[in-house]
Amino acid sequence: EVDNVSRNAVTISWRRPVQDGGSDIRGYCVERKEKRGMRWVRACKRTVPDLRFKVQGLSEGIEYEFRVTAENKAGFGEPSKYHFRVKAVNTEGTGEPAEVEKVTELVDQESLPDFELDAELRRTLVVRCRASIRMFVPIKGRPVPEVTWSKEDTNLKTRAHIDITESYTLLVIPDCTRYDAGKYNLCLENVAGKKTGFVNVKVLDTPGPPVNLKPREITKNSITLQWEIPIIDGGSKIHNYIVEKREATKKAYTVLSSTWQKCSFKIPGLEEGAYYYFRVTAENDLGVGEPAETPEPIRVSQAPSAPENLYVTDVSADSASLTWTKPLHDGGSLITGYVIEAQKKDTDQWIHVTTIKALDYTVTDLIEGAEYTFRIMAVNASGRSDPRESRPAVIKEQTSAPSFDMRAVYQQTVVAKTGDRVKVEIPVLGKPRPVVIWKRGDIVLKETQRINTETTPTSTVLNIGEIKRSDQGQYSMTGKNLLGTITETITVLVHDIPGPPTGPIKLEEVSCDYVLMSWEAPENDGGVPINNYIVEMRETTGAGIWVELAATVIRTTFKAARLTTGMTYQFRVKAQNRYGIGPSGLSKPSKPSDQMYALDPVDPPGRPVALNITRHEVTVSWTKPEGDGGFSITGYTVERREMPNGRWLKANFNNILETIYTVSGLIEDATYEFRVFARNSAGAVSAPSQPSEPITCRDDIEEPRLNVDASYSSNVVVMAGEVFTLEANLTGRPIPSLVWTKEGKELADTAKIEIKSTDFHTTLTNKDSLRRDGGAFTLIAIETLEPIKVSEKPLPPGKVSLGEVTGTSVTLTWEKPDHDGGSRITGYIVEMQGKGSDVWMQVMVVKTNAAVVTGLTQGEEYLFRISATNEKGVSDPRALSVPVVAKDLIIPPTFKTIFTTFSVMAGDDLKMDIPYAACPKATVTWLKEAVALKETTRVNTEATDKNLRMVIKEACRDDVGTYTIKLHNTAGDASADIKVVKEGEG
Repeated sequence: EVDNVSRNAVTISWRRPVQDGGSDIRGYCVERKEKRGMRWVRACKRTVPDLRFKVQGLSEGIEYEFRVTAENKAGFGEPSKYHFRVKAVNTEGTGEPAEVEKVTELVDQESLPDFELDAELRRTLVVRCRASIRMFVPIKGRPVPEVTWSKEDTNLKTRAHIDITESYTLLVIPDCTRYDAGKYNLCLENVAGKKTGFVNVKVLDTPGPPVNLKPREITKNSITLQWEIPIIDGGSKIHNYIVEKREATKKAYTVLSSTWQKCSFKIPGLEEGAYYYFRVTAENDLGVGEPAETPEPIRVSQAPSAPENLYVTDVSADSASLTWTKPLHDGGSLITGYVIEAQKKDTDQWIHVTTIKALDYTVTDLIEGAEYTFRIMAVNASGRSDPRESRPAVIKEQTSAPSFDMRAVYQQTVVAKTGDRVKVEIPVLGKPRPVVIWKRGDIVLKETQRINTETTPTSTVLNIGEIKRSDQGQYSMTGKNLLGTITETITVLVHDIPGPPTGPIKLEEVSCDYVLMSWEAPENDGGVPINNYIVEMRETTGAGIWVELAATVIRTTFKAARLTTGMTYQFRVKAQNRYGIGPSGLSKPSKPSDQMYALDPVDPPGRPVALNITRHEVTVSWTKPEGDGGFSITGYTVERREMPNGRWLKANFNNILETIYTVSGLIEDATYEFRVFARNSAGAVSAPSQPSEPITCRDDIEEPRLNVDASYSSNVVVMAGEVFTLEANLTGRPIPSLVWTKEGKELADTAKIEIKSTDFHTTLTNKDSLRRDGGAFTLIAIETLEPIKVSEKPLPPGKVSLGEVTGTSVTLTWEKPDHDGGSRITGYIVEMQGKGSDVWMQVMVVKTNAAVVTGLTQGEEYLFRISATNEKGVSDPRALSVPVVAKDLIIPPTFKTIFTTFSVMAGDDLKMDIPYAACPKATVTWLKEAVALKETTRVNTEATDKNLRMVIKEACRDDVGTYTIKLHNTAGDASADIKVVKEGEG
């Protein structure tokens, strides 16, 4: 309604719409139009919120029409309806209007939607990969049509940019791929109608993946693949396919063909039972496309072989029980089941009975009295096997006594090797089926996880896992049913590698360059005769590596020749029988022999003779060996044995230089034997002397006697200035005291007169003789009474010696005191004094004659002393003669090689162990033919503090040659050449 009119403005008002469209009215749009005009013009700049609006800017004298459109959340609605009226106009002016009786609604003119494709879009649009697809289509229609773009199997909203206006639509796909090729559908629709069209797009790219890749045929060593051409060819013809395979356990593909043109391919030479992946890729003018790959690995297999041994094990009035064993070959794929068929006599038709996974089945509903033949086929993923037929069987009730089919066990004896798994299967016959009981000897077999029995429909089975020598013996089986009982026995023999040779190795004969040895055969020969012994040797002064001397020794004696004079050796022996092939087949070695020096033997000393006997001591003497082995005798060892059954025990703890020794600490009234060993400067030790006569420890009394040489019975004449000597031997128990006198005066040991006396010998030497030295010399032997033992503190320990010295520790050793003070030594006190200090600090108390003092300071200087203790007190100390500086020992690198040539057989492992010494630890460099050795998984080196090791696995010809080892530390350098040769060469 018009509320007010002026020359250039009109105020209008209106009412709310009857329907608000389901949401609140946001405002109104006011439009104006000259009455004779055709175009509506918006009269308000923005939406009017009220129901009243003043339209300004009108032209005076012009007639206008107005309309109002309401707006809600969904947009603008229909415009308001209008009333029309007509006025007549003449030269005098405008007359009264005539009212139109009927209200007229303004409606837009409708037209069908339409679009026009340009010439490029009417043909197939061809675009290169990675370029943009652009389709511009002009549109028209009243009202403006709704535009829809679509493509099969593609969501264009996520893939394409689509613009739509009243006059055109534009679809753009940037950076296109082969998957953007295809048919794009365009649909325009409004109230007047609908129009559709399409644009074909071709994208030039490499092809997509082939379709439906799968195996067509599988055999035990080949697979035939087939596939279909790619759905997307990339806009170019497919020229060929690339076929590849990959083992399931590997990651890399191998190309089988890169020029194949058919859609099937056979891959031969595959490993039976192995799993493979395959992939196929198409290639066109633009290159190689995406591959198609088998989703799961394919196993190489074929139809299995026929099942083994189909038996009719039982027959009744209407059934037959069948049993069979698995095929020998499963075709490379898992057996999924067995198909059983039956054929009645006088018919040609095989009737399917069942498909089953078990290894036995009972066929029922058979005709009594009829004869049937059965057959069975194994089934895997590749198909069925050939059939295995049974013998014809007549369907009727049967009975028979029990029996065992022993034909499969030769002479009813089973031979096995230790560690094997033994399975003895004996077919059991009889109807009704017999009950079987196993015994070992006369005792029912006790079943364990390792030894047990089992029963199958046709047999009884004895299982022994990891068989031992103790499992050897007689095993019996007893079968029993209503018709009787039967027992059969089998013998199980277990063979093994032999045990170690018996007892210690005896060194029968030793010289400077050979040794003759012997040993006893093993107590356990493994069940078969010993056919060989292997003798090994090691040098105990070196790295201690056992080296094989002889690998074929039939007798139990062996002579080891070409020894190095002065070296110490040990020997051991391994036994071998026919089961001892290879390193794992050798027996454990015997105990090593005693250490022996490769030296000519030293003759034993003379038989010991007792010179003096008391309650607790015996003094023995002996004569020197007749033969010293080519080296001077450096000492003796005395052993004692309490009679009658005592063991030989060492009697001395220090080296004995003379041929006389007093053994102390004996038991009163006990009887002893004594023997003596000699040792020369080369380290060779003699055999023991003959034992002395039995000697009983008790105090015997014997009158002192002097034994003076007959030359002293007359006057002894010497020249002035000369030296004369008087000597005599004596006997007596207890040992007498000796006194030299001259003219009634006792002589003492002086610089001019030297007196030396032992228990049984005395010597007087007069130097630079003068006239006044002449006269009568008298020797008096005085019998001593039994001494009264009085305990006192011991004398100081003997000489203190220095052992190993490091930056933090010192090793000390010392000799026992010359006299224990009359009671047992209970320990030794070790004391230490640092440089610049006056205080002696007690370090430790030990009971042995050695100690290791730790916790020292690197580079500091120390003094050490030792004191002995007994129950009466502490002795005076004995000091180490020199001060000690705590510092690490420095040793330049040196090799202690035993062998410089190693031999190896092709395919065997080679192990080299080279001893060396160095302090501080040396750095090691390995060279081969003067080139740095490259370590691999097959060639490895290792260095410890004392040994260098190299291991070559599965040696080949390239490993032969000269290897150089170089050592370096701060003290110096060293190198050694090691030669590796093929076995049999020098």
